[in-house]
Amino acid sequence: MVVYILSSLIEKSIGYAFKNKDLLACALLHSSVQYKGKEFERLEFLGDRVLGLVIAEAIYKTKRDSNEGRLAKILANLVSSHSCGTIAITVGIDKCIETANNTILRTNKTVLADAMEAVIGAIFIDSDFMNSKKVVLKLWEELIQKEDITDSKTQLQEISQNKDKLTPDYVVISKDGSDHDPRFTVEVRTLGLTAIGTGKSKKMAETEAARKMLKILQEQL
Repeated sequence: MVVYILSSLIEKSIGYAFKNKDLLACALLHSSVQYKGKEFERLEFLGDRVLGLVIAEAIYKTKRDSNEGRLAKILANLVSSHSCGTIAITVGIDKCIETANNTILRTNKTVLADAMEAVIGAIFIDSDFMNSKKVVLKLWEELIQKEDITDSKTQLQEISQNKDKLTPDYVVISKDGSDHDPRFTVEVRTLGLTAIGTGKSKKMAETEAARKMLKILQEQL
């Protein structure tokens, strides 16, 4: 079975070695394979809950200034089929999953997202919550960082538009350092206030400036 042959590649990619290899095999055996794939959906159900809890805890701890509505939006994005499917491809699930129609279903991001959740569920059953948490945080680290960049600027934009119907203006003040190690300084202007941020890229500097501006606004409220 292809699942067993390639399962070691998945273990290496996710950084977890299964004690019970059958669990991983079940997580990579899609429910479209009748009878044999009946455990897939059960593991997916469990993995979805584990993933949601791990990500919810992570953003609760790191985004202390975000309200419930903002946290809900961030969570929904991080556990979406698009995000899960993207990570599934990164760890090679698209090459290992067994489906009734390998040509079509193995390239379907929703199917791959379900398989990613099933793998997480399998890890939970094979070990415990802490091991599942370690794997999820490792795999989702980059997406969480990207979400952080988007979130600060989005929050500031929403506040600015609600108060004066305008969007924040980001201006590059300077770019120092070499091409291999640049340092950007960006100023954000909105609501009659300014804040400056620095970073190794323009986006990072803009994010830092947005964070500082949010802090200024929060102190004034």
